Amino acid sequence: MSAVSADYGQSTSTVYQREQAEKAAANSGMVSSVDFLKLLTTQLTNQDPLSPMEDIDFTAQLAQLQALDSQMEMTKSMNAMRLDTQLQAGAVMIGKYVSGVDEGGAVASGQVDRVVQSDGSVFVELANKQRIPVTSVNNVWNDAADMAGELGSAGNVVGMWVDAGYDSAQQPVKGIIEKVEVSGGKVQFRLYGGQLVDWDQIKELRVPTQDEQYYTLPDELRAKVERASAMLDKGVTGKDGSGKTVNGIVGGATLDQDAGKVYLLLYDGSQVDVDTLIGDPRTPTADDAAASLRGLWVSGLDLEGDQIGGIVDGAEDNDDGMAIILDDGRRVYFDSITEVRDATDEERGRLGDA
Repeated sequence: MSAVSADYGQSTSTVYQREQAEKAAANSGMVSSVDFLKLLTTQLTNQDPLSPMEDIDFTAQLAQLQALDSQMEMTKSMNAMRLDTQLQAGAVMIGKYVSGVDEGGAVASGQVDRVVQSDGSVFVELANKQRIPVTSVNNVWNDAADMAGELGSAGNVVGMWVDAGYDSAQQPVKGIIEKVEVSGGKVQFRLYGGQLVDWDQIKELRVPTQDEQYYTLPDELRAKVERASAMLDKGVTGKDGSGKTVNGIVGGATLDQDAGKVYLLLYDGSQVDVDTLIGDPRTPTADDAAASLRGLWVSGLDLEGDQIGGIVDGAEDNDDGMAIILDDGRRVYFDSITEVRDATDEERGRLGDA
């Protein structure tokens, strides 16, 4: 009976120890001094009295307990030293201007208002209430002018295109940066046209395209360009350079910045000052199309959906929409036109041969 009892006791003790160790590892990733002492006490309680723990094993486990306590105390001391160092570093930044990455991963910059300790980490809180972990501060400046100057020159942001989403009225905020400013303890970018954009509002920053350069124009002239851009493929009536009244379809626009003028370019080659328009732009009529496109080469879809091209002879309205009549009698839908240009001599020659 004693042999059986001894085997049973050893098995129970071994299983229990393993279960306790697995639970401790799953809960915390390491065994605390309290858990270690409980395990040791349980092991002593459940050990086989016929085969007790050797003195050397007991001494070794006590040594492990002491080492564990020492390691935990050292970790506490190092964490305390780390927090103390970060608090001191943050305190030095109070009143100064910094840039870095905030708690949400966004770029932030501004004047440090105070230092905050939360959840084992130390943050500098800006005047706008954004918080940057001390370890995520990239730059520190003594005053706002230094910050604005360095951020502006380092990023080459002046002259860059910026998209800052939408304002409170759900209007798009975008344009070209004219200069860097500091307001309320934070860096802001003044766009041509007067809009102010915060650093953390920026969603896109890039070199502007040629078409976007008009954002650098004075407000009144920029408004004319925007107005002209909205008239593409519209029918208009206005005055050309000689004061003659002309009708036609808008194919583009050109800017005379020195004169403060924006001209609509009609398909027939006429130019209309946008300030001389008579009435509102309109959906082009067949007469507008015939007047503007006659003699030009166009390509687009015919009534069967095939891509064709030819020289314009006229235009007509039908149930499916306006159709451009080509010199060979074929029709091209006006809304499907993909190219309008002067006909080449060869194309005109083929027309003569026909």
